[in-house]
Amino acid sequence: MRGALAVTVAALAAVLPMAGTASASPWSGHAHRTVVTADGESFRLRLAATPTVLPAAGGTVHVKGAGYNRAQGVFLAFCVIPDGVRVGDPRTYTTLPTPCLGGRAAEDGSSRRITDTGTGTPGITIPYGTGGSFDTTLNIKPEIAEGVVCGETVRCAIVTRADFTATADRSYDQYIPVDFKPAAGY
Repeated sequence: MRGALAVTVAALAAVLPMAGTASASPWSGHAHRTVVTADGESFRLRLAATPTVLPAAGGTVHVKGAGYNRAQGVFLAFCVIPDGVRVGDPRTYTTLPTPCLGGRAAEDGSSRRITDTGTGTPGITIPYGTGGSFDTTLNIKPEIAEGVVCGETVRCAIVTRADFTATADRSYDQYIPVDFKPAAGY
């Protein structure tokens, strides 16, 4: 039995390095959670982003969401992950994700508000699609604010959270961490 195991391990060691090539990019991230509203309605929130490893100067990330409550607008932004938050454990999502990357001009695309209210800034505010979905891009960089640098002084993520109509509601918080790498390591 030991001989057969040794042969199998040796065969795997010889084959695995050649078992296809891995692409260095794009890396992607996913988040999901279920939200139950006060009236008992259930929503399965799903969030995906790619790439989640960017060059040192930043870049554009493609973000998709689905299953969101169309009656509740959300902000989609790049923010500092609050102390105490364990990404993937909604029980720890007790603090508003902030600060977030500034620049809310339509041309820079560093944040979005997703809502069906029909109000908001053109280019920044977008409506939900079918099934509480959205599909957009964010242009992000590691320096959130002066002295607040992702990967150096803080952890950062693409987040969704309830918009200003329910700022204290943490049930729509989702996090997809993002890392920045020097161009040679990308």
